Amino acid sequence: MFFDPKLDVEKVDPYMTNGLMIKGSDQIENIGFAVSASVELFKLAKQNNCQVVIVHHSFNLPKTNNYDYIFQERFAYLIKNNLSLFAYHFLLDAHPEIGNNVSILKTIGATPDKPFLHHGNPWGYTGIFHRPRPVSDLKKILSSYFSPRSVYYDFGSQSVKKVVAVSGKGAPLASSMSDLINDKVDLYITGEVHEWNRELFREAGINFIAGGHYHTEMFGIKALLEKLKKDLPQITPLWLDLTNEV
Repeated sequence: MFFDPKLDVEKVDPYMTNGLMIKGSDQIENIGFAVSASVELFKLAKQNNCQVVIVHHSFNLPKTNNYDYIFQERFAYLIKNNLSLFAYHFLLDAHPEIGNNVSILKTIGATPDKPFLHHGNPWGYTGIFHRPRPVSDLKKILSSYFSPRSVYYDFGSQSVKKVVAVSGKGAPLASSMSDLINDKVDLYITGEVHEWNRELFREAGINFIAGGHYHTEMFGIKALLEKLKKDLPQITPLWLDLTNEV
């Protein structure tokens, strides 16, 4: 498949499947891109005459042989409507060129530096500014991309030199805070916030932004859309938006 070699689909993902899940029509004119798979998304793809849907969040096979209504309805819709489904989860978080986190860093003008380990795996990315940037400027840039329900904690330096981006459910555990302090991280960007994050970041003296799980993970799938537009101009890529403020 076109995307699999480019995204190194053989890498292990402990949470979701990656690559082609369901094969539909061999004739492809329109490909729909979206963040999360669902029956509602598949209906939207059909309305837009898509033969393929590519998402960041797919779904896994049931862990047992017990009947799973949601799983069956999703797969049944794809099969009945001859729709192909591709999914790239870890691969679109960690990718060094078009991943969610590298794309977030590029959007705010930071230079991606190196992968950032989250729960022992390189889900995120560290970025640096060659000239320190005011945190207020970065917040202003991101406000046009992130959820209206974003959470901002201004507990650190107002001049940002080093930033970490871990999209989606990437908020750090308490045990990771010392590493952020020792690495002199000025700003931590993720999607979701935990109750305990506020006081941890206050005590660490580090700025924190939770821009929404959905919104922080639009970056990679949109970058993949742009890559398809450039590399396969005979195919029409379509953005299928089921906005989720969470």
